[in-house]
Amino acid sequence: MNQEKRWEELKDIQLRLFIDTAEVEEIREAVKTGVVAGIAMNPGKIAQTGRKTEEIVSEVREFFAGPISVQGIDEKAEDIVKEAKRLAKLSHDIVIKVPVNEEGIKAIRELVPLGVQTNATLIFSPTQGLLAGLANSPFISPFVGRATDVGGDGIETISQIKTLFQQYDISTKIIAASIKNVKQVVDSIIAGADMVAVPWGVLKSMFYHPLTAEGIEKFVSAWRTR
Repeated sequence: MNQEKRWEELKDIQLRLFIDTAEVEEIREAVKTGVVAGIAMNPGKIAQTGRKTEEIVSEVREFFAGPISVQGIDEKAEDIVKEAKRLAKLSHDIVIKVPVNEEGIKAIRELVPLGVQTNATLIFSPTQGLLAGLANSPFISPFVGRATDVGGDGIETISQIKTLFQQYDISTKIIAASIKNVKQVVDSIIAGADMVAVPWGVLKSMFYHPLTAEGIEKFVSAWRTR
């Protein structure tokens, strides 16, 4: 069974955890855990690999069938729309990240009726989230870690956006992004995030606890010395 057909059959699964990286080997290892339902990358992460978006998406599709979020670099609404339409053709289930400002919202309003899945990104305020929801973006990405770095409160922003969505009966899904540590993962979910996009390092930290490692070592040692 090919990857695309398999994903079509699993469309109703709950998207919860995304891996936030453009490094193919990190994506491969994350997918092997069986808990990653999507991939998120941005122009900065792609630039660090020295590769093209098309190359990365093509390679990832060899072993992963789920949604992949990618982002263009154009800034005017009409140019964002053109680039988004091009990127959406790279593969099935491509989600286009669009930064939330006036031009971005205009672009989202045009793209969604065309069937292009959008992820409104670089959100730092409840009103940005609300506008993206009113524009019917299927996904939005409030930034947590980057907001915290400059004295903001990304967790509270998620909570407020969730309340606004409930008040207006908006079905847009909230993806907590720019996650820097495990605590932010937990806090984001408690605040109301539907999904969390985590870097490879944070995902690995989610598996680890020193007492678990210590317990394994003691059990193995006891067994070997019986």
